[in-house]
Amino acid sequence: MTRPYISVEIDRRVRTAAQNRCGYCLSPQRLVMARLEIEHIIPISKGGSNDESNLWLACPLCNGYKSDKMTGLLISFYNHFLIHYCHQN
Repeated sequence: MTRPYISVEIDRRVRTAAQNRCGYCLSPQRLVMARLEIEHIIPISKGGSNDESNLWLACPLCNGYKSDKMTGLLISFYNHFLIHYCHQN
């Protein structure tokens, strides 16, 4: 299966929204030895889309563990809420 194309602009917005942290373990990019990956919260193989609202950041370890499982859905939204809530307070 070919990796779907994600534009540079969408990539930048997803990274900014996630504050350059893994959406699962919340590790910041500066502590991860590899580049954080844009990943699909709902995998393409499970009916997910390339829509920006379905994209999030993951470190290679978390992304590899999640693979095409749906377990990332709840964790992603919970951590997304935490990042934005803590950033505002």
